[in-house]
Amino acid sequence: MVEIFWDGFDKYGQLNMYTNYSTMGDEWTSVPSGGYGLLVAGRFSNSLAVNLTYGYTASRTLPGNYSRLIGGIAMQPGLVGNCGVIFGDAGTNQCSVGFNSSGKLVLWQGGLGGTQIAITSTAITAGSWHYVEWDLTFASSGAYTIWLDGVQVFTGTGNLKSSSNAYANAVTLYGSSSGGGGNFDDMYLFDSTGSANNAQRGDSRVETLFPTGDASVAFSPSQGAIGAYYSLQGLSGFMSANILFLRKFTAPVSGTLNSVSVIPLTTSTGANFKPAVYADNSGSPGTLLSGGSTVTGCTAGTALTLPLTTPQSLTAGTSYWIGYVTDTALSMQRQDATGAVTSAGYTAGITFSSAPPSTAPSMSSGQYSLQVWGNVTGMGTNYTETNEVPPGGDVSCVTSSTVGA
Repeated sequence: MVEIFWDGFDKYGQLNMYTNYSTMGDEWTSVPSGGYGLLVAGRFSNSLAVNLTYGYTASRTLPGNYSRLIGGIAMQPGLVGNCGVIFGDAGTNQCSVGFNSSGKLVLWQGGLGGTQIAITSTAITAGSWHYVEWDLTFASSGAYTIWLDGVQVFTGTGNLKSSSNAYANAVTLYGSSSGGGGNFDDMYLFDSTGSANNAQRGDSRVETLFPTGDASVAFSPSQGAIGAYYSLQGLSGFMSANILFLRKFTAPVSGTLNSVSVIPLTTSTGANFKPAVYADNSGSPGTLLSGGSTVTGCTAGTALTLPLTTPQSLTAGTSYWIGYVTDTALSMQRQDATGAVTSAGYTAGITFSSAPPSTAPSMSSGQYSLQVWGNVTGMGTNYTETNEVPPGGDVSCVTSSTVGA
């Protein structure tokens, strides 16, 4: 893939400031003014999002014509009308993805509210944050896959173009036609060129780092993660003793998986845990790739990290099953939110002393989407977003010319 752009919407001003072209014009071709675009609180502390309302949009002309686009964005729709992302070709809406006023995620040919191609059976609640991702091929019988909060909700083929051209060259964010509108945060957009990283990333957080030093300022990449390393709400899921729990995640980049982390919501001095990483076998857990020694004890609300005995090499675009085994019944932190409950977990009963098994047993799907993730190093990474270099008024800022430094 080639990165087209990222945006966390943090660098365009301060909370409750109106959007304007003078601040957003470097990233967006057109933005609303006159109070119809507003910088509001983002989905994480000390972050911003953009609010769009009354039919006003933020649009970006892309640097080329793209037959396939992979991307994602966090949305917080008010459900007073359709809210989402539109992919265009020189003013013609090819297709769009977003939420309708009933709170269901929809893929349309044309603009929001156009010809419905696919729709979810469950609905979200108004005012809740959700991460929507897409892999779209713009053709009369184009392939599509859509994810909601990291879970694939539909895939197939359909008519993903309205013009005579099998590509898109613009992307537009649309809040709604009425008051309240929708909020947008943490967007990324890739094309599909090359052979690496041609896969959706999972829920992505775009952080903006503002240098403050009066001499030289350096930026260092930190450890990365694969999986559900965030939680949308403080929901819990009770898990029985002597189980193997796994979730399927696709590696967005190559790297080395060193450990698995979970968040118990029960304090226990005697609970035992082990990590487990399995290969994917046609959509199901297959052969054990790596496990680890027993870790004893956990504290409620605190991340518990389970080291792998042998770190596992990850290949970009490859799916892995990541999870843990435990001998104790505990409440665990879930990833999802009220109004958008997902069931991406898989479980099976095991004997803890001999777990994890070398081949995954028959597992029950549709279990809680627990918060579980792998800690990764050695990534050919997509770095966190930084402000202009040098930042305005800070001519002393320097950055390394060495990738990864």
